[in-house]
Amino acid sequence: MEITDQAQVTKELDELRRQVRALREQVDRGLNTLAALSNAELASLASVAVAPSHQRKLRALLRKNRETSLTRSEQGALDELVVETNRIALLKAKALYTLTVRGKNGGSVAAR
Repeated sequence: MEITDQAQVTKELDELRRQVRALREQVDRGLNTLAALSNAELASLASVAVAPSHQRKLRALLRKNRETSLTRSEQGALDELVVETNRIALLKAKALYTLTVRGKNGGSVAAR
């Protein structure tokens, strides 16, 4: 999607900033929440994957985006799938990090 209007550019940047702030807040809350989980629960979280149907849809939309342009609806769906995929990746990384820190600290995780 090509943005040519300065007001639209400003609006899009403001929305991206809002999304980044929201994601930072989720990460901070998530780290605190993960510390309360058992090692088995963390290991289970670390092995979570994006649903196969979502992976297929993501691949299809990315392929179409490379070959042609997406409709607004398709772009919105792609954006949502990318956010979901990133959240899962962050969750997995945080779970692995928490397990690693526990191993180095004898089983406890210090708060950030």
